[in-house]
Amino acid sequence: MDYTVKAIPATCGFQPIMKATGVKVYYKNRQSSKKEYVTVMQSTKAKLQNLTGTVFSIPASRVSKKLLTEFWQDAVKSNTSTRKARVVINGTFFSTKQDPTGIAFGLKARGKIITYGYGIANEYPGEIRTFSFNPSTGIASIQAYNTESFRRFPEVIGVLDANANKAATQYLPRTFVGVRDDNGDNLNETVIFYSSNHARQLDASNALKCFGANTSAMLDGGGSTGIIVDGEPLIDTPRKIPHAIAIYGGIR
Repeated sequence: MDYTVKAIPATCGFQPIMKATGVKVYYKNRQSSKKEYVTVMQSTKAKLQNLTGTVFSIPASRVSKKLLTEFWQDAVKSNTSTRKARVVINGTFFSTKQDPTGIAFGLKARGKIITYGYGIANEYPGEIRTFSFNPSTGIASIQAYNTESFRRFPEVIGVLDANANKAATQYLPRTFVGVRDDNGDNLNETVIFYSSNHARQLDASNALKCFGANTSAMLDGGGSTGIIVDGEPLIDTPRKIPHAIAIYGGIR
């Protein structure tokens, strides 16, 4: 599939490479090997879905790992006559030393709390956040970590504050998420993802702000960062991960 960028002006120096009902993907190529992608999802027309590996209660609250390409295959299985998987992005933080692995800052998928997170007590104090969303209402939120979010929302992903120091000034693969209120009702109807194979944390935050995000946070980065659009890995990773986020566009 050809994802050659067309010479069309777009937001913040990014150019659109994919448009579907409720979903757009933008691309910026600063250098030939350094790439940035922004995915914008309008929840009134599109849908997010958490994808996980097999969840094990023994060992307690661990999840098996899969390649991002395998998560793409899982996403496609949920295609319907009205929606189609368009994008899959890597998700939450986890232990790279285990498989099945623990989840660092909590995860709830399809209404089931998998874990509140093994790192809550001793990692990044005061900087843990949750990205929560409700596929039925289309509302998303990023807030300080609180177990109340796990009760209020059917889907919750443990994330880090955008300013938490994860080698902040180094150029590394990064995955961030932001939310945006489009109609001034204090509810966030649009979710924006940033994916890059070579960026600082400031680059990610600035890109999300440029696309109108009022709040942003870090998903897992480094060797976990990956994005697949319409079946094509645009940032590929050989690392297996326990969790990914699927974005479905509507079908007219």
